[in-house]
Amino acid sequence: MIRAALGGDELDVADLDLSAPVAVMLNIDRGTTEIKIDGKVESIARFGCDRCLESFSMPISGTFAIIATYSESNVKIDDENVIQLSSMTNEIDITTQIHDTLLLSIPMKILCQEDCQGLCPICGANHNKTECHCNVAEPDARWDSLKKLTIKITEDQ
Repeated sequence: MIRAALGGDELDVADLDLSAPVAVMLNIDRGTTEIKIDGKVESIARFGCDRCLESFSMPISGTFAIIATYSESNVKIDDENVIQLSSMTNEIDITTQIHDTLLLSIPMKILCQEDCQGLCPICGANHNKTECHCNVAEPDARWDSLKKLTIKITEDQ
């Protein structure tokens, strides 16, 4: 097992506000015609919650697998997880795989907590910290038919 710590600058992840270096752990198995690399990437990043807009830190991690091969018969041209090596190759650059794994580990909906209550649409109060007394209007009655349809679909399943 090989362990390394990389900075965000080395991986070109300027969009991420990393609070900690990127930890990379690699398991490398070398065969006669190929090298199999299994990697795990971990870090801590700061995000803004999608519901309440509060800033918070969250661990991010992901895994990847690469096969570096000397044999041309095993390689599919469009396979991004296979790297073709020549007899002159001294290094294997896996920064692209680390970069992609790190970015793909970020969830689509970033929440500070699973049950985040969000903001009041009227006064903007954070419902996780305080309870406001705004009178939120009832939904438009024209949508009631659609609501009945969704209830019927869920009952049928």
